[in-house]
Amino acid sequence: MLKDNNLKYYSEEKILNPPLHVRDEIDLILKYLTKNKKKNIVDFGSGGGRLTIPLLQNGYKVIAIDTDEKSREQLLKTAIKIGKNKNLQIYKKFPKGKKYDYILGTDIIHHIDIDKYFKLFNNHLKKGGKIIFSEPNSWNISWWIFILLFLDWKQERGIIQINNFNLIKRLKLIGFKNIKIMGLFFLPPMIFNWSPLLRKINIFLGDLPLLKLFAFRYIIVAQR
Repeated sequence: MLKDNNLKYYSEEKILNPPLHVRDEIDLILKYLTKNKKKNIVDFGSGGGRLTIPLLQNGYKVIAIDTDEKSREQLLKTAIKIGKNKNLQIYKKFPKGKKYDYILGTDIIHHIDIDKYFKLFNNHLKKGGKIIFSEPNSWNISWWIFILLFLDWKQERGIIQINNFNLIKRLKLIGFKNIKIMGLFFLPPMIFNWSPLLRKINIFLGDLPLLKLFAFRYIIVAQR
């Protein structure tokens, strides 16, 4: 759900050849997915395919949902380019009455009303189905600096919702169980891409019990 104003769309090049820290993020999401490629998977707020394309490349069939027409067009174009469009369905919103095994997303929860959409996700999941989302953590100061310098606060203010305690509280209120909040990276990961060792240390620190509260990014997993 990338917006065509102060935020830029992801280029096809970045989607097909993501930087190391994005690959680390996507690999962790894939880790929590079943190996059964026949499961029904939704990428909510799919944009141009930052997560959808890697899912397709790993053999999954994906239902992509995004309100933005340009994003949907870009996603279809890229899926055709890699020969995976037959495994892709694209919608503007959730089809009525359908249930899914997984609902995934990246950088989308802080743009929506989490109480409203956590309930919507719960209603669209099969029993035992899971949500898996990757989000910036509002308790990491680097995000505030980045937003104030480069982004529009009106669009990004929902980041306030994204912290360990609030996420767990909101998910429990909706009825989710087996909730896991994993910290990914402690410091901005892009500054460590040049060093495999520092990159691994940064990943390790991000999920330590206390440091996790201030992790750069969260991977959120919960079950219906």
